[in-house]
Amino acid sequence: MKYESLSQNILSINTGTVNYHPAMSKRGIFKLRSKNSISKDQVARWEVNFDSLLNDPKGLQMFTEFAKKNHACENIDFWRDVNEFRKKKLTGERLTMAARQIFKVYISSAGEKQININDQIRKNLLRNIAQPTNEVFDQAQEKIYILMKTDIYPRFLRDEVFLSLQRDASGSSVG
Repeated sequence: MKYESLSQNILSINTGTVNYHPAMSKRGIFKLRSKNSISKDQVARWEVNFDSLLNDPKGLQMFTEFAKKNHACENIDFWRDVNEFRKKKLTGERLTMAARQIFKVYISSAGEKQININDQIRKNLLRNIAQPTNEVFDQAQEKIYILMKTDIYPRFLRDEVFLSLQRDASGSSVG
């Protein structure tokens, strides 16, 4: 099963309310349409608070695009999929199927989007995946959250796309 099927079939992940497909110029500068305007306040919040970025649909989309561009999308995809997995509060066979699919995609050594977690966390997951709970991925998700916050997020803040948003932000919105 391909990764896209995980989101569509098992977890039915909703990627937010903003339909977003970045238009990139030759220099890679993000072009915003007025319907996808981003306020100066949003940009300011994203700069000082990682959670504000993750909790804002537009910020999360921009961060996800940056992660894809920088070959780090498995981290944000895992973080998002685990959030959706937990929100579903699945039980029984549906819980087991969803947990095993996340494990297969992100944790397994043959996973399509294997994340970088230590052996102890991987062993704990392997031991607990037979009878998973809704919290089975919490330890791994915390590790990935810290990785994103300390590595990917600082690079995002230094990226030309984000710097361009800061420069262009005037008044109440960019667009």
